[in-house]
Amino acid sequence: MNRRFFVAAALAIGLSALPVLAQGPGQRMGEPGGRGRGPGGPGLFPGLQRLDLTDQQREQLRALMEDNRPQAGSGQQLRDAEVKLHAAILGDNPDARAIESAKATINAAHAAELDHQVQMMGKVAQILTPEQRQELLKIESEGPPPGGRRGR
Repeated sequence: MNRRFFVAAALAIGLSALPVLAQGPGQRMGEPGGRGRGPGGPGLFPGLQRLDLTDQQREQLRALMEDNRPQAGSGQQLRDAEVKLHAAILGDNPDARAIESAKATINAAHAAELDHQVQMMGKVAQILTPEQRQELLKIESEGPPPGGRRGR
């Protein structure tokens, strides 16, 4: 019974990783094809495109996004850990230590990404006026407009 439980748990963990595997190299979750990032595009604050930004703000945001573009291969460690996780789960004898090690690596990579996102969000907030921040908060709380399009 313990073996069946362990295999079922390992399978559940493997299936939960499918959304991560479905994304392409260098692509973040929620970014179709990895395109459209930057001021007003999908990314940290998709609602930015619905704000009335000045040309100076647009340029500042563009420069911020450009300066903080992920380096080529920056997601390789995460992809390698995911491959190791799947190998440990799907092998003839699931390896609990390898599974835990891969999970720890994956969790650390996700935590580092979250830290980066929070830092970037803080920088974006500094570029916006207090009124724009309030408007963005309102837009983000409403979710995407009907039809899934976020443009005006």
